[in-house]
Amino acid sequence: MTTQLRTYRGIQYDPSKHEQASRAKVDHTYRGLHYEAPLRHDAAAPDPRVELHYRGSVYHHRRQEAQSSLDS
Repeated sequence: MTTQLRTYRGIQYDPSKHEQASRAKVDHTYRGLHYEAPLRHDAAAPDPRVELHYRGSVYHHRRQEAQSSLDS
């Protein structure tokens, strides 16, 4: 299996050799707030108790409706 090289601004690179951000805590400031946390953050698991609203739609309710229509 050959690795696909990618090109960025005319320079080829191997995407499998990218350096990953460390999970070690780092003292840093972002938008005026001070943090001591890893720079790499994994996505949080979805919380079913939270309702997501976007342009007047509630997404958790719509997901349940879609699942129930698939089950029937």
